[in-house]
Amino acid sequence: MTSSAVYQRKRALIIGINTYPRDPLQYCINDAEDLSATLQCIGFDITLELDCHYSKFYNVIDEFAERIQHDELVLFYFAGHGKQSKDQNYLLPSDYDYDYRRHERHYITDHAINVQYIMKKIDDKLCRTAIYIFDCCRKLIRTRATNENQGLSPIHPPPKSLIVFACAPGKTVQDETQNGRNGSFMENLLKWIVTSNTDIEEIMKNVASAVNLQTAGFQLPYRASSLTDKVCLVINNSQG
Repeated sequence: MTSSAVYQRKRALIIGINTYPRDPLQYCINDAEDLSATLQCIGFDITLELDCHYSKFYNVIDEFAERIQHDELVLFYFAGHGKQSKDQNYLLPSDYDYDYRRHERHYITDHAINVQYIMKKIDDKLCRTAIYIFDCCRKLIRTRATNENQGLSPIHPPPKSLIVFACAPGKTVQDETQNGRNGSFMENLLKWIVTSNTDIEEIMKNVASAVNLQTAGFQLPYRASSLTDKVCLVINNSQG
C-alpha cells in the first residue's frame, strides 16, 4: 500500500463571506468557522478571515502566501459569491458592487479576486501539496437553469494540487441547509475530512456522492487533480 506524504506543516487559509450589498448569504461564515475548527483539531495552522473587503482579501492572500514553506501542505477554502468572466474565475469580496454594469467593462477584474492570482501566489512557493476548495456561486433559490456562465468555469490544476468545486462547473450551489447550520457540501465535508489514513481524493469522492444523494441530484461536487502522491490529512499509525 502506498504511504502518504509527510509534511513539515499543514497550513490553511479559510475565507467566508455572508455580507454582500446584494444577495447576502446565510451559511458561509458558519461553514468557514466550522472547517477552521475541524482542521485545527487535525493539526492545521489556520488563518481565518470573515466578510473581508477587496483590499483586505488581497492582503490576506499575500501575507498567507509569504509564510508558506517548501515542505508543507497548503489548503485554501472560500465560501461566498463567485463569478466567471471571459473564462476567468473571480471570488467576490464583501464590498463588490453588483451594479458594476454602469461601468461594466473591467470592473470585475479590478474589484474581485482572480482565482489564478491565488493559485499562482501559492504555486510560486513550491509547497509540496496544495488543495483548493471553492464553495461558492451560491444562490438563494434552487434552479436547474442551463446558463453555463452562472457558476465557475473549469480550472486546470497546477502541479501537485487538487481543485474542488462544491458543484459542477457552470452550476450553482443552493444557499440552504439541512442540518440548521451548514450548506450541504460543508456538512458532508466535515464528516469525511477527519477520516484517518484515507487519501484526500477518496474523501472528496465520498463527499461528492453524499452531497449528490442528499440534494436529490441537484448538486454534484467537481474535482480536478494533478496529485502524484497519496495525501492523507490524518494519519493514525496505530491502525493495523
